[in-house]
Amino acid sequence: MLSIHSTLTRRMSVGVVCTFSMAGCALSRTEVKSLRDPTAAGIQFDLPIDTTISALNAIPPHCGPTGNRRVRDEERRVYRIEGTITRVKSERDHDIHIVLADITNPQDHVVVESDDPNFGKNATSPYRDRLAAARAMMDALISASSGDRLDDLKGTIVRVTGVGFFDVNHFQKGRSRSCIELHPVLTIERLTRDPRSSTPSRCRSFASR
Repeated sequence: MLSIHSTLTRRMSVGVVCTFSMAGCALSRTEVKSLRDPTAAGIQFDLPIDTTISALNAIPPHCGPTGNRRVRDEERRVYRIEGTITRVKSERDHDIHIVLADITNPQDHVVVESDDPNFGKNATSPYRDRLAAARAMMDALISASSGDRLDDLKGTIVRVTGVGFFDVNHFQKGRSRSCIELHPVLTIERLTRDPRSSTPSRCRSFASR
């Protein structure tokens, strides 16, 4: 009896692991992140919207699971924001994950991510040149910090341009209230002036149509 019970327990455990593993693959939206999805051609790359992190937080939320397709108009738009780096780390897929705080309202955060243009299928992205240019800017920003350590970027004020992307809520630190991120980053640069001297225009909140 104990043997049968143990066998059933192992099978159930394996089933649960497999289920969550497949769900994780579906939820990661890797094609959208690296601009490999069929709808990426509709992104308005040449019309970046100047906005703030607080305004991105105020967008109607979309925090549920979604497949490899763009679900709302915000995911076809490019946003330009300014913020203070509060957290930065390298992910297993070689993305550089950065949390930015709003300059005026530091309680508001957003995640921005720089993709590795040479990792896995990222190299096949029709927009690999954009990913590579952004990663070169990211590498230059890191190299300019002391000791080339990611943690040394904390406290740095940056201007980031990136594509809107809704991530599933998996309790990640620095998540915006709307679950929107800028992923991938298209440009990133250190600001040497106080960004509060020139306030960006507020973000337009677009509900799904």
